[in-house]
Amino acid sequence: MKHLLAIHALALACGSTLLSAEINIFSFDDHAIPYKLNLKLTLEHPKKFPGNPVVRRGPPGSVDAFRAQFYGSVIHIGNKFRMWYLAASDAEAVNSVDASFRLAYAESDDGIRWSKPELGLTEFHGNKRNNLVEVSPAIDMRRLGPLSCFVLYEPQDPDPHKRYKMAVYARYYESADPKEVARARNIPSTMLPLFSADGFHWRLAIPAPKGPWFTANEVPFPVKNNFELGGLYKFDGIYYVAGQELWPDINLPDGSPVRRTMVTHWSGNFIDWSHDKSFSFQRHGYRSVRESLEEAHEPAGVWNRGNVLVALYGLWHGALVNSERRMDLGLLVSDDGIHFREPVADFPFIPAGRDGEWDQRGLIHGQGYVNVGEQTYIYYGNWDLSRSDPAPGEVGLAMMRRDGFGYLSPIFPGEAQFTTAPLASAGPKASLYCNVDGLGPESWLKVEVIDKLGAPIIGLSGAGAPVVQQSGLKVQVTERSGAPITLPAAPFRLRVRFEGASSGKARFYAAYVE
Repeated sequence: MKHLLAIHALALACGSTLLSAEINIFSFDDHAIPYKLNLKLTLEHPKKFPGNPVVRRGPPGSVDAFRAQFYGSVIHIGNKFRMWYLAASDAEAVNSVDASFRLAYAESDDGIRWSKPELGLTEFHGNKRNNLVEVSPAIDMRRLGPLSCFVLYEPQDPDPHKRYKMAVYARYYESADPKEVARARNIPSTMLPLFSADGFHWRLAIPAPKGPWFTANEVPFPVKNNFELGGLYKFDGIYYVAGQELWPDINLPDGSPVRRTMVTHWSGNFIDWSHDKSFSFQRHGYRSVRESLEEAHEPAGVWNRGNVLVALYGLWHGALVNSERRMDLGLLVSDDGIHFREPVADFPFIPAGRDGEWDQRGLIHGQGYVNVGEQTYIYYGNWDLSRSDPAPGEVGLAMMRRDGFGYLSPIFPGEAQFTTAPLASAGPKASLYCNVDGLGPESWLKVEVIDKLGAPIIGLSGAGAPVVQQSGLKVQVTERSGAPITLPAAPFRLRVRFEGASSGKARFYAAYVE
């Protein structure tokens, strides 16, 4: 119990830091930066941690002896990394693997060395000495067969019992027929919402089923074939769940049926969810066919950066022969929480491992994004989908320059610049920072501030515009005198020029108004 109280106190103590206002302007967001001249976008690959996997399967007989699967979440609260993942034991691996998944928990002080505390909450093989979380009312987790679990932390929620929210991919049954329950594919499915005060004790946010299991009338939104949950996020006060609905439950605008395309459902209170859905993402080059070979798998695991969403999804490379299938992780961005797009089509942001490596042939995303000092940590899982039998699962870590998803740089020598969309004022004390590299005496950025209509702001444009000559992750933009600039109260734009004899070396990753 002391362990639980310490975590909860730590969570409340850090709540204010999660509420800070910030406008992020990323190089790969073509809505924030719609206008460019002589600039190219270069996306970068995070480096996989050499000690991967960072969360390994447990010993024989443990709850995750077969799979410690990351279709889950990592949240950094105070000084603690908290992870929720799917656990499958070796004793049940011979059965339908999804029917043996349970909801498990791990934690870390540094995001690299993880422990699985004995929570003492849920019985497994005759005892509670394990890291399984508790779900109430007691429902048959074998029958639930959770295939993904995503967690939001909202310390500002006025109800302390709802400060943690989880969305679980669940299958529901119109009857209790054992033959139907035993079916492994194409069972109607939905999302189940859960609340928690501490991240350990979870309760259903909807009434428990009246019968042995849920019916279509008892779940948040019924899907006649299959809704596979890929992510949970909140944006502009609205909750969303993202995932894929398999043919023929979603259609192109002309009515053509499709497979593995991204849809989102929304809710204002996390309990009542829309039955209709948005058609949120269609992979580049995808065609309306029954069996597509290049699809988007369970998009998207989302990172909410305040004014913009960054996400990963499964870049599925299908094949007529299963042994030739592969899946990398692709990159998505959204500015409204509904419509997502790829900055560069089909770019394998985190490629699957080579044969013989622990993450060979296939990766799966979760929601594990944390900025740690000068680096961004991204957690992911392995899934060798070339195998016909279930593959063991573990959790890996990829690391990169903080917010170093990609950068803008000149294509050719000569004039190069970009202009942002109008930016809302962040307040009278707001400051402007740049995440940049390759700057120096012969390579700099001239940062002009103009109004929404393009008129120069006196003292911040033309000859008096601030100049950034220092590389860094958070370089403050100042006046020529060194004093912090005062941003306009009304909406404004940034016009950034790449200048100097070696301007081609300059790299713009991001800007922040905070």
